[in-house]
Amino acid sequence: MTTAVSSSAGKPPQQRRGGFPSLTLVELRLLAREPMIMFWALIFPVGLLVVLGSSTSSKPQHSYGGLRFIVVYTPVLMMFTVTLLALSAMPATLASYRDKGYLKRLSTTPVGALRLLAAQLSIVVGLSIIVVVLIMLVSHFAYNVPLPSQVIGFILAILLTMTAMASLGLLVASLATSQRVAGAIGGILFFPLMFFAGLWVPQQQMGSTLRAISQYTPLGAAVPSITNSDFGIWPGTTHLIVLAAYTLVALRIATRFFRWDR
Repeated sequence: MTTAVSSSAGKPPQQRRGGFPSLTLVELRLLAREPMIMFWALIFPVGLLVVLGSSTSSKPQHSYGGLRFIVVYTPVLMMFTVTLLALSAMPATLASYRDKGYLKRLSTTPVGALRLLAAQLSIVVGLSIIVVVLIMLVSHFAYNVPLPSQVIGFILAILLTMTAMASLGLLVASLATSQRVAGAIGGILFFPLMFFAGLWVPQQQMGSTLRAISQYTPLGAAVPSITNSDFGIWPGTTHLIVLAAYTLVALRIATRFFRWDR
């Protein structure tokens, strides 16, 4: 970390522009050193998919809107991965830099808050894409979950979901005064967001009030968008606007009030 900072600080402006890929690579290597984060975010969701797909009924259920259980829960598991990376891995990483004084050193270099946050966002979105594709392929070939028929709509919905959640994670990381605080805030946000995504109670079984509220939460808007695209339906315009709004607002606040030290 310190090597990357010291080497980039002494370079002329035209060379520092190429420092973003190096910064992103360094941050990715540091994240890869956290085995528990990689397990929960990359391996656990796929394992849970296999368990659910192998142990639940393969018949459509009226309580799930005429869909099979595994079809309903595949998008939810995608959201689980995206949320865990965004609200646990990234805030904890950046907050630990703040605790150790790394960010204070970075503040004296040309890296800047925007470039640092962009590197973190790129890593989270990149890892999320890998796991989402893996979940999608396993669910399709092992349990006959349909691949998205509305491909463009699916790509737009999933990318907006990833950026919205990563932006919320950046907001937590930017404002948290310590790694412990970042973990606490991330945990507090994780459970209600996953509830509205349908982790414990599928959206089809929620009451009308809860279902209406869920449409204006990032994951509550994401799950029906992804499910619709699986069956060739364009994601709802309202859902996409909600996801874009979370992205823009959270990113704006995160970059504006980013804390370099405690």
